[in-house]
Amino acid sequence: MSPALIRPALPADEARLGEIAYLTGYFGNSAAPYFPDRQLFADLWIRAYFRLPAAVGFVAQVDGDVIGYIIGSADEVAYRRALARVVADTVVPGLLTRRYTHPLSGLPYLLRTLRYPSPHAPVSQFPAHLHLNLLPQARGLGLGLGLLQAFLERSGQLGVPGVQLSTTDQNQAALGLYAKAGFTVAAAERSGLWTPWLGESAQQLCLTCRLEVTHSP
Repeated sequence: MSPALIRPALPADEARLGEIAYLTGYFGNSAAPYFPDRQLFADLWIRAYFRLPAAVGFVAQVDGDVIGYIIGSADEVAYRRALARVVADTVVPGLLTRRYTHPLSGLPYLLRTLRYPSPHAPVSQFPAHLHLNLLPQARGLGLGLGLLQAFLERSGQLGVPGVQLSTTDQNQAALGLYAKAGFTVAAAERSGLWTPWLGESAQQLCLTCRLEVTHSP
């Protein structure tokens, strides 16, 4: 196996990132238990970032195959607008054109996210957020930390003062990785979001990291 390459995410990577997001979207495993429609999941979780001028993304690639990624937005307001556009120009038409095979299957989860919102840090201090996903073959190679460092460095160059992310106490390996990169727990609350699939509630966590702003081009 060739050494891994970490490079900026490109528009051509969108479909692959959607695949990885789905295959790892349930605490490192497939999101199928709570969201059976793979294409709808990819559209809701990934597509908006490729519609953003303020997106920051990197992929880990081995032998030409992308096996992990980190992606996020440097501007939360812009991200929400981009997501609304994706819903309007992709998801709604997709419901009418059979883009999705099980379009209502993820509704129980989506409704639960409204009932059990994740805690967040102030957007004024931590305007950026991120998602980091690695396929099983990418784990244990140091790629997670490499992707995190690339993301944080680039965000600082864009003038972002801080970044936040949401996870749970179920992600112990990820929590260790985030701590190593300088993240700390900013908020925590017991949540019933995952109870139907885990069989119990989980501690929902908001992690934050302050960045050194460098304003590089």
